[in-house]
Amino acid sequence: MIGVIGVSQKSAPVKVREQLALDSAEADLLAEKIMAANYFKDLVILSTCNRTEIYFSAEGICSSGATKLVQKALFQIKQFDEDIQPYLFNYFHEDTVRHLFRVTSGLDSMILGEYQIVSQIKSSYTEAEERGSIGTLFHRFFNKALECSKQVRMSTPFNRGACSVSSAAVEKCFEQFPDLPERNILIIGTGDTGELVLKNLHKKGCQNISLINRTEETAQQLATAFNCSVLPYNNLLGGLHDAEVIITSVAGKEPILNAGLVQPHLNGHANILMIDLGVPRNLDTDITAIPSITLYNIDDLEEVIAMNAERKQEFVEVAEEIVETKVDEFTHWLNQQKLAPAIQNIDKVIDAVYEKELKVFTKDFSEEELQQIQKFNRHMSKKLKSKIVRQLKSVSDNGRITEFVDVINQLFDKNP
Repeated sequence: MIGVIGVSQKSAPVKVREQLALDSAEADLLAEKIMAANYFKDLVILSTCNRTEIYFSAEGICSSGATKLVQKALFQIKQFDEDIQPYLFNYFHEDTVRHLFRVTSGLDSMILGEYQIVSQIKSSYTEAEERGSIGTLFHRFFNKALECSKQVRMSTPFNRGACSVSSAAVEKCFEQFPDLPERNILIIGTGDTGELVLKNLHKKGCQNISLINRTEETAQQLATAFNCSVLPYNNLLGGLHDAEVIITSVAGKEPILNAGLVQPHLNGHANILMIDLGVPRNLDTDITAIPSITLYNIDDLEEVIAMNAERKQEFVEVAEEIVETKVDEFTHWLNQQKLAPAIQNIDKVIDAVYEKELKVFTKDFSEEELQQIQKFNRHMSKKLKSKIVRQLKSVSDNGRITEFVDVINQLFDKNP
């Protein structure tokens, strides 16, 4: 069984998603707790600004049992409120395959066709490999998801317009400041999202950019590449002084700025734009009480997102068809893997029956006659096994694979 449990921007607002966001240490601890239950064979944890999703494969346990174990482990790590429960979704079997393929292809993203999710999924997969929670099944599963994404992006113009939250944020900046290249911009946090914001601003001709990051060396490398200035993190408040646009994407559990901290360090600009791309949020909502500041969080970029989605909508059907084809291919392969133990059992039982009966009925035959009988038996055994397996593979594609495997295992008992 394969499954996924999680939340995304489609199922939950940012105030819920931030309660379930996992940093690297929390993801490691969650994986350890889940894998401690011997039912689980594969595990990948995906945590981004828009989603927290736990993909798993399990044996010897039903889907509801697996769900309870995963949710229990997640609750132990995050201690989330009970009223969050309705926001959690879960999928199993083919629906899990479809969900991952759609996510990887950008069809389930806040911004249709978003490409940043691909690198995030690759990173999550690599982290799972390092934890030792990837087996043959998920190796193929995630690689096929990436193949699906590649084909969707090659077959559709999803890369036009805003293709990530970062590019949507930059478009929002231009809405408020058409002369954005002339404005002073401060980027707080230079991880993947912050770097993408910087790249998009640079492409649009923005040069007056300052960077602040906890690890100053990381910011300095980007500053050298894009001709920006770097401010020390311990001078965060001083960095607000000249900024007219402030974009944050800092990993952390609590806001780094609130109205009380921000107000004394403003330089009298009549119009300041702050965009919070952090999950959990970096900027306290009380900042909206400052008249000169317009504050957006990641869920407030809907207008930009809707505009770009409308442009790309005509290509969604093509993308969905590609996804369904890839889902069918992977599901077929998955069904064949489920059949493998049953097929091995068929081989063993038929061979054992022939060997047992040969000993009973060939005592009085000559060596030459015995060889002919054995040759005939091998031929008949091969024919019989081939016919059974062929029929089994044929009927198993109707979605009732588990039932058929159970029946086969009962019919071909290991003790003939």
